[in-house]
Amino acid sequence: MRDHGFGVWVARSMLLNSAGVENMISKLQEISAGRAYVQVVGRGDSQYSSGILPRAEELDGPFDGLSETIETARGSGLKISAWMNVNLVWKFGDRPSSKDHVVNSNPEWITCDERGLSMLEYSSCDIEEVFGPFIDPGIPQVRRFTAEIADELASYDVEEVHLDFIRYPFRTFGYTQAALHEYRRWLRAVNLKDTEENFDRFRIESTGEQVRLIREKVRSRGKKLSCAVFDDYSERAVEERLQPWLEWLEDGLIDSAVVMAYGREPDGVISRVENIRNMHGSLKGIRVGLGAFNYAGRWDDFIGLVKRVRKMDPDEITFFALSSIDEELAGKLKALD
Repeated sequence: MRDHGFGVWVARSMLLNSAGVENMISKLQEISAGRAYVQVVGRGDSQYSSGILPRAEELDGPFDGLSETIETARGSGLKISAWMNVNLVWKFGDRPSSKDHVVNSNPEWITCDERGLSMLEYSSCDIEEVFGPFIDPGIPQVRRFTAEIADELASYDVEEVHLDFIRYPFRTFGYTQAALHEYRRWLRAVNLKDTEENFDRFRIESTGEQVRLIREKVRSRGKKLSCAVFDDYSERAVEERLQPWLEWLEDGLIDSAVVMAYGREPDGVISRVENIRNMHGSLKGIRVGLGAFNYAGRWDDFIGLVKRVRKMDPDEITFFALSSIDEELAGKLKALD
């Protein structure tokens, strides 16, 4: 494994106050973590001092969880990745209270399905990994909006900005009126006809442009860029979610891909990581994210999986999430060579 120490995703619920941050850093140090992916943009809101996003509603008052994390971890050697949910901006069933939240200020940015129905009209969704309304990356203003948020995060003393939900919710979305207008303009510009294949290409290029704009902002501040991505590349990432992350990595749009290899069975996890290694030629630039939450009560199986992945030489092994690491697992992780 090229990087020393594990990475750990830390959900925003641990960044509500100073005590929560201190507890988080303590737990990370207990398992000798090398990196913390700290969720500071959850659902179109902020756990930091933002000039763009409204403060997260679960915060009682002004609290900059990102700044507090950086200061608390200073001198410990812990790398901080500022974790940003990019296109997922709210939950199903209600609306944010802030008029400045993107759901209220720009509801026309919320992506629509093939029927033209906005995700704001959904009360739920049975598609895997679709937890709420997404903004549509086919809209240029959306791409600029998310790039400005990433720029704010990159202004902090972090090593990198980490992107999650940098994709469409599913291939059946992207039919927002503003996005369709851009699609028709794009067809004229490249002299193509309206086909399903070309609409896929437009959406893939739109997400790629979103990544490119974010990269420009982040790298202009001397910071790196990573993305959380699906482990099944051809079907789940590209075909279903229009997320060709291997191309982003190979083209230098991102510095690292963090593969969400969350499977419940170790052999299946290893098989998918091997497929990625075969496609990419190695695991250079690739971190392997393991779903600790799927192994509660089976920690010996999980530790066995960690050892097998280590032998494959990824850039890093990352755990989802800190809240899933109990005292027993922490002890087993500390005992690893």
